[in-house]
Amino acid sequence: MAQTLRTSAFALGIALLMACQGETIAQEVDSSKFKTVSKPMKVSTGEKIEVVELFWFGCGHCFALEPSVKQWLKNKPENAEFVKVPALFSKRWEFHGQAFYTMEALGAPSQAYDDFFAELHVKRSNINTLDQLVAFLSNYDFSEDQITSAFNSFAVDSKMRNARKITMNSGATGVPAVIVDGKYLTSEQLAGKGLQMFQVVDQLVSKAAAER
Repeated sequence: MAQTLRTSAFALGIALLMACQGETIAQEVDSSKFKTVSKPMKVSTGEKIEVVELFWFGCGHCFALEPSVKQWLKNKPENAEFVKVPALFSKRWEFHGQAFYTMEALGAPSQAYDDFFAELHVKRSNINTLDQLVAFLSNYDFSEDQITSAFNSFAVDSKMRNARKITMNSGATGVPAVIVDGKYLTSEQLAGKGLQMFQVVDQLVSKAAAER
């Protein structure tokens, strides 16, 4: 009986300590550097804390953020999983979102995503039509039929519909923006440029994990 009471007291002590740690983490995140999503969204990463970057290939700030994204990914929290989601604020953005998911469906190499950004922001090329996308992706040994089939596939359409929901429900008004665990939104405007923003992301990952 005494042993049972001691074990229960120890377990209670651990639970209280974890609760206090969670509260401390929550207090440490500067509330001016993030916003709470009004209607928390379901995450796609299971037990991992989902970190979604809302982006647009045509956004110069998103292009400039890429080195910081890659740097953060090298040292991201082990309990976090990163997901890129194209923001779909307008018809102009829709095509680039569909191009992103087409590359994903084809299993395009990561270099293709970097090159797509570079085509728009370094070479100042236009990739706004299916023919232009076919010409671009043919450089990675995909045929016109493969590209067209993926572009018009049910899988890509489903991901586009999900991206529209995330864009709408996140409360984001621009990109780049980061949504942590479907609950917290931050951006360079709120948290600072590049790795400064990802410092806040790390804090929000800890906060979200403590609250699960």
